[in-house]
Amino acid sequence: QKSFKKWRLFPISAKKIFQEFDICLSSSTKSSKYLKILGAKKIRFIGNLKFTESENNKDFLNNSLKKFFLSKKVWCASSTHNLEERICANVHKKLKNKHKNLITILIPRHIDRTEEIINEIKKLNLKIHLHNSRKKIDKDTDIYLVNSFGQTKSFFKICKTVFLGGSLINHGGQNPLEAARFGCKILHGPHVWNFEEIYNLLRKNNVSSKITTQNKLTYKVDKMLNNKSNNKNL
Repeated sequence: QKSFKKWRLFPISAKKIFQEFDICLSSSTKSSKYLKILGAKKIRFIGNLKFTESENNKDFLNNSLKKFFLSKKVWCASSTHNLEERICANVHKKLKNKHKNLITILIPRHIDRTEEIINEIKKLNLKIHLHNSRKKIDKDTDIYLVNSFGQTKSFFKICKTVFLGGSLINHGGQNPLEAARFGCKILHGPHVWNFEEIYNLLRKNNVSSKITTQNKLTYKVDKMLNNKSNNKNL
């Protein structure tokens, strides 16, 4: 949508360029419509390639860490951006007295922001543990911060509830399919236009829910933590 709006500023140039393609393969019906408006002659809708799965399924969590998480009430905030980490930490702070064994797994989109995130969380007087640290994890840890790449799947395996970031801010959302594959219930904000058709499919099948504020996120996480049923059959 963002790219389409920019191309629309130069309609003559766009038409000259897009009509030169022999074929355009689109990932969504909306993209097909945009390509047609921009001048593409032959368009074929093939679907979103993110529905394919070709990565390895290696588990990066050792047995002691798995055992620790199994002894807790766990939810995960994944692919978070600036401001969203603080929102999720505040959700944890509101719920920790109600759920005594609560731990929040935080997986930021950009791990180069680790120090900035640590400082934000410390201001809330929450205990934080870094995934890459060699220290023994404290049983009173509030936030488990994943400061490494490529290990998201391992955490989706142990979570029932996942908030997908880039959606409470004006970013466009992040791909929810990986979390859905592991049977997680997905929460997201209103800004998910990058994956609009995928989120529509998930909502239609009662896999994802839209939230718009910190209070609504708190309510939804609380409700899901109270749900005794196992969502892994999704």
